[in-house]
Amino acid sequence: MDIEPETDPIIDLIPAMVWSATAGGMLDFANQHFLDFIGAPLEEISGERFYGIFHPDDTSHLASEWHKIMASKNAREVEGRLRRADGQYRWCTLRQKPRLDAEGNVVRWYGVVLDIEDRKQAENALKETKTALAASEENLSLIINSLPVLVWSARPDGSADFVNQSWLDYAGRPADQILEWGFLDLYHPDDIPGMVDIWKRDLEHSDQTVLKGRIRGADGNYRWFYFSGRKLVDANGVVRWFGCNIDIEDLQSAENALRESEAALRESEHKLSLIINTIPAMAWSCTSDGRLEYFNRNLIDYVGLPFEEIVGFGFYRMFHPDDVEPMRMAWDDIVASKISRPVDARIRRADGEYRWFNLRQCPLLDSDGNVVRWYGVVVDIEDRKRAEESLRQSQSDLAHVTRMTAAGELAVSIAHEVNQPLMAIVTNAGTCLRWLQPGHTDIDQARLAAERIVKDGHRAGDIITSIRAMAQKSPARMEQTDLKSALRDVLDLLREELRHREIEIDLDLPERSLEVFGDRTQLQQVVLNLVMNSAEAMAASPRERRIGIRCAGDEQKILSVSVSDTGPGVSPDELDRVFEAFYSTKGDGIGMGLSICRSIVEAHGGRIWASAVENGGGGLFTFTLPMAEGAVVYDR
Repeated sequence: MDIEPETDPIIDLIPAMVWSATAGGMLDFANQHFLDFIGAPLEEISGERFYGIFHPDDTSHLASEWHKIMASKNAREVEGRLRRADGQYRWCTLRQKPRLDAEGNVVRWYGVVLDIEDRKQAENALKETKTALAASEENLSLIINSLPVLVWSARPDGSADFVNQSWLDYAGRPADQILEWGFLDLYHPDDIPGMVDIWKRDLEHSDQTVLKGRIRGADGNYRWFYFSGRKLVDANGVVRWFGCNIDIEDLQSAENALRESEAALRESEHKLSLIINTIPAMAWSCTSDGRLEYFNRNLIDYVGLPFEEIVGFGFYRMFHPDDVEPMRMAWDDIVASKISRPVDARIRRADGEYRWFNLRQCPLLDSDGNVVRWYGVVVDIEDRKRAEESLRQSQSDLAHVTRMTAAGELAVSIAHEVNQPLMAIVTNAGTCLRWLQPGHTDIDQARLAAERIVKDGHRAGDIITSIRAMAQKSPARMEQTDLKSALRDVLDLLREELRHREIEIDLDLPERSLEVFGDRTQLQQVVLNLVMNSAEAMAASPRERRIGIRCAGDEQKILSVSVSDTGPGVSPDELDRVFEAFYSTKGDGIGMGLSICRSIVEAHGGRIWASAVENGGGGLFTFTLPMAEGAVVYDR
């Protein structure tokens, strides 16, 4: 007599999820292990409700498979995800078997559900590992074939069993013509005996090999290669050699050239020594750290000092006492930077006279860029120094003439500027006298009039002082000065001239002073020239006449002054030429104003330039000056 599964307590003791279903596939029993796993009673999953315990993505597939199994009456293992009591889905395999009657009809279905989540994860991990391994092997193959060197591997007897794509591309041959011992056909005949001997020796007695030889490329030309290989033994004890051949043709050529150049250098040094000792010039050489080690006969004769007194760092005693420290600082900087630059200093002649010399040097460098030795000459520039001083004096004289010319051109305006405070003085003096007359005496009003007389007197005096400073012919006085104040003085001087020309001034100045180190008169001349150039450029302009002046300092302690106008501007082709001496864009100009401006600005450590303004926006001139130490940078 058959016992129904649900009546047999042994079923609940089986450590597996056991179930049974009707011939129509309706779940009618699940053992306790099954129910504990899904966390639900039988009535919630019986019949067709058991599909609810499967993962939504698997339900359709499992239902289809279950119907196929029932139709075929053939048991088959099916995999799917079941929801556990904690809500987690786990992979399980569903196995079933039909119970048939005598006619072969299904009476009942029995089955088990086995948790295969761990196996599934292991299978997935294995698949990922295999995929990663395949990708790694592919990447390795790609890397080896992409390396810009000839990669190879060889058997223990030295025959090749692999060459990469770079090998094939270089040789221009298929792999079967290079593998085994075919690679020897590509080696230079003169190199084969020595290379084979080294290769066989290392195969027997070493774990690595290093050699050099020439290989013929697809173009038929031989190039030098560096061969490096190493023996490796895998876990199974199989021995293989792996290595690469690196193209060193350019390096080999460089080494040959270096050897040739070294030989030529030695010959050149020999010839140079002969030349230095015979040329009519004062030549010398120093060690890499700047110590004098050699000077030719001309230098010895000129300074009149014995060799032992000036060798090493004793050469500083040749210089003027005032030039020793600047010379020491300059030479230390040259030696440290390895960059040559000329240095001017005075050297005492044997008779005690000092003359200006220009010391020029050049380093001899080795292949690594290190200084081997310094070579140099000492050139007498006394006459050039005097000529430069004469030129500076001439420029100063010319600048003075330019200032006087400008003062002459502005005479009417200057007279008007002076006349204004003088007329005010006369008016206030008359007022003062009236308030002092008997019967009209008013001491307070008379005092106010007198104070106005004093104020106007000072104003007239300031104008005269400014004119006198610009007219004086005196050497440059480099001192700290407020450029903003100097600029305002120039504009005060030009006020009447600009009003007469109907020109408006747009002034943009910082609130604080702008201290620079320089000659106040010369800097005023620069501003005067630029403003008057702008005024003359707008003489025939039909547009509104306006000059913009802007001063600003930046965080780098650089002061910039720009002067712009609404005139025709400067042609782009003339931007660089307008500062050349005797070059002028005006028909009656002598072409010295801007040249003098550039000389003054550069002498003050700055620079000046003209800019093209788009759409005919007028002219723009800008110059910069270093601010005095301790000056406050403030830009509105």
